[in-house]
Amino acid sequence: MISSQPDIRINTTLMKTFKILCFSLLFMLFSFSGHAQEKSKKERIKALKVAYITEKLSLTTAEAQKFWPVYNTYYDKVSELWHQEYKNIKNPIRNGDIDTMSDAQAGRLLNEQEEIERKIYEESMQLTRNLKGVLPAKKILLLKRAERDFSRELLHRLKRKDDKK
Repeated sequence: MISSQPDIRINTTLMKTFKILCFSLLFMLFSFSGHAQEKSKKERIKALKVAYITEKLSLTTAEAQKFWPVYNTYYDKVSELWHQEYKNIKNPIRNGDIDTMSDAQAGRLLNEQEEIERKIYEESMQLTRNLKGVLPAKKILLLKRAERDFSRELLHRLKRKDDKK
């Protein structure tokens, strides 16, 4: 009787190799395109993140089908909050508007920032609760690490790219 076990190992190895190859190719495409439009950059970054998370979590097809809709809903909500925070709070602070605002205006800005940060935290907790029915606890923890590592790697590559200029 012939065992199918080696086929499973080969398929798993091939899938991991394929994922790593796809991630590498996507990352290279991102690295070499300096003059692309902002939306295109965001789409490439999102594609890189999808590949990175899929590879780091070793998502099965069944897990991925359940995971990505939940994660994308979370990410869309949090992205909107980040955009709101940047537009309403961080941008005015960076532009020096803080120097000319009253203490009452600064207080309102601070309250708005705290509210946005609270909402982001709540979305993160909701994601964890939603994923408990989709992924094993270990993969949820791996997701948190993968998100952090992806952000660090992306910032590192962007810094290296800026240093070359």
